[in-house]
Amino acid sequence: MIPQSQSKLELLKLLTTECIKFMKEIDIQHPQQIGIQNAYASTLNYLSKTEEASGGCHFISTMLYILLVEQGIECDIVVGEVEDYEKGIKFSHSWVEIEGAIYDPAIMHTLDGAVNPPVYYGICLTYEALEREYGVSDSRDELDRDAKQVLTKSVTVYLDEIAKHGFSKNYLWDEILKAGTGILGYTNLSRLRKKYHGHFRRLKTWNEEV
Repeated sequence: MIPQSQSKLELLKLLTTECIKFMKEIDIQHPQQIGIQNAYASTLNYLSKTEEASGGCHFISTMLYILLVEQGIECDIVVGEVEDYEKGIKFSHSWVEIEGAIYDPAIMHTLDGAVNPPVYYGICLTYEALEREYGVSDSRDELDRDAKQVLTKSVTVYLDEIAKHGFSKNYLWDEILKAGTGILGYTNLSRLRKKYHGHFRRLKTWNEEV
């Protein structure tokens, strides 16, 4: 059990360590399982050390997506409504899917201050039942403003727009490169920008609208 006296980042670090151990016990029957594990663990480790990542599902899903795609792993970056049955709420969210299975590290560090178990291969990385359903809306009209906006932007445009908020245009790219040390190696940022200019999120609804 995680001591409740710990700070949020300390809780996240402890949870990350335990979740990575559990993740490695799950056989996802994928030929690139090790690459998927490495990308997911790198994203969790970034989350556990970055207070500013709270509520940053659109960025965290983008990070995981790039770390996967750069290893040649086929996946989708997805946006949609999630229903949390335990809390009785719905919210707009971004995550990654590989062969239809949900990978959602960002749920671990939410804007409301909660610390939740991350989801890997559709499995809650604790021994709890997954109390959420992904893609529960009927259309994009049910998304919140931020989710509607990121849905229309390429990965490159989304990451570059951090410059509108007073940061360097490279800021989010650099965070991804830092998180992916050991996975990406030396990577030309111009190449990444050009490549991901053509990558967009997929909308997930009951009807699987694209």
